[in-house]
Amino acid sequence: MTDATIVLADRVERVTRIRTIATDEWRAAIALHGEFDVANAQELGAELAMHIDAGRRVIRVDLQRVSFMDSTAFGELINATRRCAAEHGSLILTNISAGLYRVLKLTGFDNVLLVDAAGGLGREVPA
Repeated sequence: MTDATIVLADRVERVTRIRTIATDEWRAAIALHGEFDVANAQELGAELAMHIDAGRRVIRVDLQRVSFMDSTAFGELINATRRCAAEHGSLILTNISAGLYRVLKLTGFDNVLLVDAAGGLGREVPA
């Protein structure tokens, strides 16, 4: 778990930026919160690597509360995707906002990263 302080218009909150919400022998579910960029992308990479090193090959990454990701953070997701695929697994992005999905499309990362769009795309990021 990685904590962060987030300043909102009406309050300051202490949140867990990266939180593993479920695991078993071969799967993990991770929830992300806030912004991910060059300053903290390595924390995301370390969390993903820890699960892959532990033998988990299917990793779901919930992006519902992510407001921004830069190419460094997407790079960490791509590295983990490649590692999962090498072990016959997958990394799946869930609850992705329309804005982040647009970035995936513009960069071509949508051809590399698997997005579960069952819940639909286009919702706003909750505070």
